Amino acid sequence: MHDAQRTRLAGLGIVAAGRAFAGMGTYRRLLDYARPHRARIALAICASAACAGAAALYAYLLGPLLKAVLTDASVQFAGRRLDRSQLSFAVPGLLVAVAAFKAAAQLLQGGLMQGVGQKVMSRVRRDLYGHLLELPPRFFETRHSGELLSRFTSDVAHLEFAVTLALSSYVKDSLQLGALLTVCLLLDARLFAAAVLLVPAAAFAVARFARSMRPIAVNTQARLAKLTELLAEQLQNLPVIQSYRAFPRSLERFDREQSGYLGAMRRSLFIRGIFTPTLELLGVLAVSALIALGTLAVSAEADLAAKLLSFTAAALLMYQPLKSLTGTLASVVQGIGSAERLFEIADQPSARDQGRPSPALKRELCFEEVRASYDGVRDALRGVTLTIPAGCRVALVGPSGAGKTTVFAILLRFLDPHAGRVTWDGLELTRLQTSSVRAQVAWVPQEPILFSATIRQNLLLGRPEASEAELWEALGRAHAQDFVRALPRALDEVIGERGGTLSGGERQRLAIARAFLCQPSLLLLDEPTSALDAVAEREVQAGLGELTRGRTTMVIAHRLATVRGADLIYVLDRGEVVERGTHAGLVARKGRYAALLQHGEVT
Repeated sequence: MHDAQRTRLAGLGIVAAGRAFAGMGTYRRLLDYARPHRARIALAICASAACAGAAALYAYLLGPLLKAVLTDASVQFAGRRLDRSQLSFAVPGLLVAVAAFKAAAQLLQGGLMQGVGQKVMSRVRRDLYGHLLELPPRFFETRHSGELLSRFTSDVAHLEFAVTLALSSYVKDSLQLGALLTVCLLLDARLFAAAVLLVPAAAFAVARFARSMRPIAVNTQARLAKLTELLAEQLQNLPVIQSYRAFPRSLERFDREQSGYLGAMRRSLFIRGIFTPTLELLGVLAVSALIALGTLAVSAEADLAAKLLSFTAAALLMYQPLKSLTGTLASVVQGIGSAERLFEIADQPSARDQGRPSPALKRELCFEEVRASYDGVRDALRGVTLTIPAGCRVALVGPSGAGKTTVFAILLRFLDPHAGRVTWDGLELTRLQTSSVRAQVAWVPQEPILFSATIRQNLLLGRPEASEAELWEALGRAHAQDFVRALPRALDEVIGERGGTLSGGERQRLAIARAFLCQPSLLLLDEPTSALDAVAEREVQAGLGELTRGRTTMVIAHRLATVRGADLIYVLDRGEVVERGTHAGLVARKGRYAALLQHGEVT
């Protein structure tokens, strides 16, 4: 991620809330994304002001014009006095002209502001996704993929609606309310003072709604995330559920999670349901008080009749923008809850891609008294010292939990040691640029990781500039060329989720071909043949033999054939190196390695 993106995401952290509206700090920081679109926003504000002016003109003219039509009195307009016959044509024409002008201004404002809202959300989505791609694997080990997916789909959708709707509504409706209130004040200060007596009550209702709605919105989204998490997990493990006849228990868990979500939704809908009628009731009370007071005033002062009509028209015209703003508030409150959940991810620290470029490995790779931990409590490596000469094939053996995978995690920069150091041709690994280190390393895991895309797209993952000829050369050296050519669309064949349309051996050979294309100086193999049958293993071993020739290779080994061919073997146990040597030498020593062979842990 670029530094500019990091700066934006850093500014999106959750801050202490204000007393009136706890989420406004988050919302203000979210609106920082709108800064690049200031010119469009300014033009939209001008259009909103024109729209508000048209609405105010409606209210201002309606009283005198209606009085003239109904009472046959003349009216002064634009420096001219118009009688009833002239007004019969002027009134409809003027209203149509004002309506057309207001509609055009509203269309321009809505298009501009919603366009800005979409651009803002596009940038938020991109920055958050980019940040997710940079987070270390240990972050995802503590988070369920279904819960993260819910945040990036449901939460982003709520946030998008809040931003696009709010940017448009707040500007247009606030200006329109301001213009209509100004008209009311200019018409008669006494009526204005009487009408705004209920404003504190409305403000109190809005504040209570905001305080009540925000935690409910956060809880609702969390409940939905739990439901999505359960659904993703159950569908992913459906064969196990079916084979163990766990359908009733799975459905019971689903019903329980859904019941919790529906309960949260009912509370949310109840709060929303009572909010709009409460504001409408307050509005009716205000208009009723206005009419009652106005009637008494007109009986004492007949000239107030026209002003009362205009004042009432302005008050009634406030209903739509007020209703729109309250609806916007509900969306914004829910969006703020979603924003906080999204920005929780944005606040997660990621490693900066900085340091000097990493050269190709030419001399040796060394671990010097390395200690490393995933949770900061227990050490997965406890003072490990390794030396891997360039061009050698080194095997790591040991029981589960010995620390073999942690060694790979450090070399891939997924995890940094908290003591000791790792050197790459004498250069400390943590001082090298992470991306350049990974450019020198190819990793072939035990379970091949392929994507629901074409074979071509999977191969080009680490080297997108590779040519067609280089693709076929890599496939040939991985002994995968024949089965790829036999596919209906060859390189452009879509292989399904996790390569599900291919056999295990075919998937592993594609992973080997992908490693070939990267042209690494260090190869990491996590026993890529352990889950294959004898025929598939022979095919994959042939590809691995091509891949490892003349290249520094570290392999996590469980197969005797793999261990026997290694130049050097390190035996790990409980995060420590307990033995090192060749296969023959370690067998003769009759130590820990020999015990692993005897107990079948290396077969």
